[in-house]
Amino acid sequence: MADFTLNEGQQAKLKVKNIMWPYRDRYAPGVIKNEFNYYEGMVLYKKWFRPNEVGLTTGDPNFEFRVIQTERIVAIDGLERSKSQEQPLSARHISPKTFTIKGSTGSLYEVQVGGSQRSRCSCKGFEFRGNCRHLAEAELQAA
Repeated sequence: MADFTLNEGQQAKLKVKNIMWPYRDRYAPGVIKNEFNYYEGMVLYKKWFRPNEVGLTTGDPNFEFRVIQTERIVAIDGLERSKSQEQPLSARHISPKTFTIKGSTGSLYEVQVGGSQRSRCSCKGFEFRGNCRHLAEAELQAA
């Protein structure tokens, strides 16, 4: 069984299932032409990518990279995934760093930074806004 891992910095040619293909009959003829799209570039990851997403550079300064869902990738460098393969295509997985940050009232909050998932904090402010000062402090410590 082939290894379908995409590592950061790796040059890759991807064959990706066109997400609009099942709906092609709803568009004017010729709008959705192909079942698959082909992309070539260098693999990259950003901290805001979901675990099932991978970035691929485009070479266009106005559109530096595209984000691709790994479940839509059919082939890497011409090597096709067979339907019988049970193992899903895997993106790079990095474990998050966990910090305990003291809040202004003395409460301790658990903050996870980095990794293949979004950063998170256990405080109410992060739950409400999706951002907090504890997260900023943990990111400084992680750097």
